[in-house]
Amino acid sequence: MMKELITLEWLKFRKNSVVIVLSALFVVLFPFIILTGKKVFSNVPPPLPSSIVFYEFPTVWDYQGYAGNWLVSFCLGFMMVYMVTSEVSNRTQRQAIINGMTRKEYWFSKLSVLILMALVATLMYVVSSIVLGVTHTDGYDFEIIWDNNNAIIRFFVICLGYLSFAFFIATWIRKGTLAILTYFSYIMFLEPIIRAIHLNYFRNRSSLFYPMNVIEDLMPNPFFKLPDVWIEKEWGFKILLSQTEALGGSILFIAIFMSLSWWLFMKRDI
Repeated sequence: MMKELITLEWLKFRKNSVVIVLSALFVVLFPFIILTGKKVFSNVPPPLPSSIVFYEFPTVWDYQGYAGNWLVSFCLGFMMVYMVTSEVSNRTQRQAIINGMTRKEYWFSKLSVLILMALVATLMYVVSSIVLGVTHTDGYDFEIIWDNNNAIIRFFVICLGYLSFAFFIATWIRKGTLAILTYFSYIMFLEPIIRAIHLNYFRNRSSLFYPMNVIEDLMPNPFFKLPDVWIEKEWGFKILLSQTEALGGSILFIAIFMSLSWWLFMKRDI
């Protein structure tokens, strides 16, 4: 059944210019965006690391994961919102239900695409990380290549996190432009502002458990790991979640976003 649903989605969007452009951006930028660090960080002073750590094993998994984190939130999140809302505005969603597809089947067709997008993005992450690592690491072996601290699982969950949030926003708002603005406004402005206010008035770890921060901390900015030690001494807690906290929190938020999407779609008029 899933194969049929994915095939149907492919037939609907295979010639869509927006989907093609966003897919091309993701495919082209993912392997190469991290290479800009060679110039930007070529002569950084201690204690900052030299640019070579971006590309060698095992640290390439973290740096490539952080770069991919932002690409997933932009390209794939945008695509997910567009794919859901465009079917509402074009009335193809309504027509599919009229033609005999049940609401459950329609919802699961979007879920199938969401999971496929996450799998493809994760595959690109693995391939690009290995290629970068192999070409920049001296004396690597099989063991060091896969010494990634569950990075592949964490990146896959990141993809599911951003895509499920995008799915929820698109199902909730349904109007394309407004849904896209809401999605990016929350990620880029609203949550960071709320977290900053929270942290200012209640200086404790509760400010770390907002949805996008939890998802981002699966692959946090590697440069934050060093000052995190100093901040812990000053504030009494770290500003980065542990891997267990980030993974558990992300799975919880994914379940919440998907449940809300399901509930909204089943309750609303088509």
